[in-house]
Amino acid sequence: MSVEKMEMMNVIGHIGDLDKVSTEIIRSGCVQIVNALNEINQNDFTVLMPGQNVNMLTDLCFIKPYKGLSLPSEINEKIVELTSIFDIPRVIRSKYIEEDYKLEDMVSKVEQIYDEVTKHNKDLKTLKDEVDKIKFLIEDFKCIKGLQIDMQELRNMKYFEFKVGKLTKENFDKLNENIENVSSIIYELRSTPVYHVFMSLTPKPLVAEVDRIFKSLNYEEVDIPYDLKGKPIEIIDKLTEIEQEKEKQMQDINDVILQLRAKYAPFIDESYTRMKMHEKLRAVNSEVVCSNDFFYMAGWVPETCKQKVKKKLSCFGDGLMVVFKPQSDVKTSIVPPTKLNNNWFVRPFESIVRMYGIPLYNETDPTWFVALSYMFMFGYMFGDLGQGFVFLIVGIFLSAKLHHPNLGGVLSRIGASSMVFGILFGSVFGNEEILKHPLVRPMDNINAVLLGGVVVGVLFITVGFVFNLVNSVKRRDLEEGAFGKNGLAGLAFYWLLLLSACSMFLNGAMPVPLPVIVIILSLLLVLMVVKQPLANLIKGGRPLYEEAPGDYYIESGFGAIETLISMLSNTVSFIRVGAFALNHVGLFVAFATIAGMMKNNAASVAVIVIGNIVIIALEGLVVFIQGLRLEYYELFSKYYTGGGIEYNPAKAAISYDALDFTKNRRAD
Repeated sequence: MSVEKMEMMNVIGHIGDLDKVSTEIIRSGCVQIVNALNEINQNDFTVLMPGQNVNMLTDLCFIKPYKGLSLPSEINEKIVELTSIFDIPRVIRSKYIEEDYKLEDMVSKVEQIYDEVTKHNKDLKTLKDEVDKIKFLIEDFKCIKGLQIDMQELRNMKYFEFKVGKLTKENFDKLNENIENVSSIIYELRSTPVYHVFMSLTPKPLVAEVDRIFKSLNYEEVDIPYDLKGKPIEIIDKLTEIEQEKEKQMQDINDVILQLRAKYAPFIDESYTRMKMHEKLRAVNSEVVCSNDFFYMAGWVPETCKQKVKKKLSCFGDGLMVVFKPQSDVKTSIVPPTKLNNNWFVRPFESIVRMYGIPLYNETDPTWFVALSYMFMFGYMFGDLGQGFVFLIVGIFLSAKLHHPNLGGVLSRIGASSMVFGILFGSVFGNEEILKHPLVRPMDNINAVLLGGVVVGVLFITVGFVFNLVNSVKRRDLEEGAFGKNGLAGLAFYWLLLLSACSMFLNGAMPVPLPVIVIILSLLLVLMVVKQPLANLIKGGRPLYEEAPGDYYIESGFGAIETLISMLSNTVSFIRVGAFALNHVGLFVAFATIAGMMKNNAASVAVIVIGNIVIIALEGLVVFIQGLRLEYYELFSKYYTGGGIEYNPAKAAISYDALDFTKNRRAD
């Protein structure tokens, strides 16, 4: 449970092998590429090892950023559209990565296939739109199929104008509300949840007036094509005949596209892999520099993946120089990425840590502490065997079925913690009568529960001090580690103040004379105030102050006051852990009281069920947020900066499955 160690990898090879080397690095999925030019400019690039080819260094002084060929953006769009037409899964296939190809030939063939296929696909879409329109008209005419009137006669009326149109449901209701002001006969044909279709007969002198009313309601006229004549039942037969003819044409085009799919889909599938790999190669190669004959690449590799990367690059033999350096041999100005390495139990809590920030590479990973402290606090605040079991089941479901391992993992673990505290508190879905001999009942021991929350806070804050000491040792930061408010001086001040307060409260007297305690606390405060010049004096650093002494002491003086306030507030803040434990019980008591006032058992049971749902959903969310607040504001402020760079290796999700292109394509 730590930050995984990183090594810097420097690679020099022949420019002609660059794409192949980058491909192997992507396939390894282990290397986070960094800008090689920055490394070389900082004189940190390892350029030669014993026994390596000296020719690789001949023109190192004439390096430049590598610029490779790029696919035109319209080709990318065409490949993606063709995968959609042919129903090809968009995955990178391993069998195409190793094969050689010419970019220009691929582009030319893609354009030729695109022109041929999209012509048919465009015709197919046009026919589909026409068929949809015909089906719409058939449904409209079915509503008036009983009318024995020739539709041509309606169109050719001398004194009336005939139209078919539609309005949204809301606007059609407005039309009906004001129908006495509309000089038109309205006959509704059919309605859907979204709109109403109707026909209208309007005296020709009033057409302009009625059109203005319709326009204000966003009226949309339904065009009746094909010069349809005859009675509605005859028109329905004619439209059905046209529909069948269009569908036959669609099927013929579908057959043609299916033949084209069998012919071209393997190449488009291959081209998609080429396109995606080309994008990833360009991303990797954009950080590479080159001379006329050689390229220079750099990247971070986890120590555990070192052998895997070596094996991937071994196929290039002596034509490739690969050097690994431990992080300690790399300049401190070059910051390695952070890869968290936690076991399955605490791994979901990495998401909570990431929300605050990624740990620095030389910073202790707090995930295990966050996991244990958060589970403990949530269980203490939300202790219930039954309700915790609900969280456990929901968490398992989210992880296993909905593929949310972080949220699901956190919920299942805090649910298990809630179940443990539910047994200790004797609560099952709020009922305290089922478990007869709990360790403690919160409402019967209010002071103990509240004090327990504060004790938990003291222990967690102390662990925060220890974390900061460890991180300071790693950073060799004497100033903050020894004399800072979160360092050794701060820890001594905190515990001396705490023990003195407890002794006074419990015994009414101090273990040592009060003046001695005041003197020690004052000396510790002075150390915190003069931490910077004192640390520089011990290390022999000059100047003693990084800013004007006056400004420094003003800031440090206020910092000392803030230290006193924050130590008190941070500790007292944990009383909310006990308060929410009492609130959890009290909220259920309120629902139980309401249930007892019901006149029948069914209503009482319903109130209890609703109460549990409210407690699980609402109070569960509040307790979840309160736990985060305590982690971020009371604990992380003691020891955690979270300013690291997340490990993000160059990789691709490569598929090793074969695809059968003889199967039917997805229906449009």
